[in-house]
Amino acid sequence: MTMQDDFIEWQKETLKAIELWTIRLKTEALKQKTYSGAINFLSRSKPELSGSFRGTTDELFREITRTMFSDAAKMVREEALKQEVAKDA
Repeated sequence: MTMQDDFIEWQKETLKAIELWTIRLKTEALKQKTYSGAINFLSRSKPELSGSFRGTTDELFREITRTMFSDAAKMVREEALKQEVAKDA
């Protein structure tokens, strides 16, 4: 296997890990009592941005992590919107 093959495999594994971690974040968020609580949990837990963004590898990785939290929140919202509307008696 060449270095390029190794790199492509690493990329695939990393993308799969990001997907799985995003699902884990959603699952953890849904331990809250409400969907809005789950979204708030993800918002509170999302890492902060640094003061200035120069596009370094570290900053890009932190932005990917922040995006995972945003994607998990989107998944929670989509799940909530599939719920039936509660009818008052």
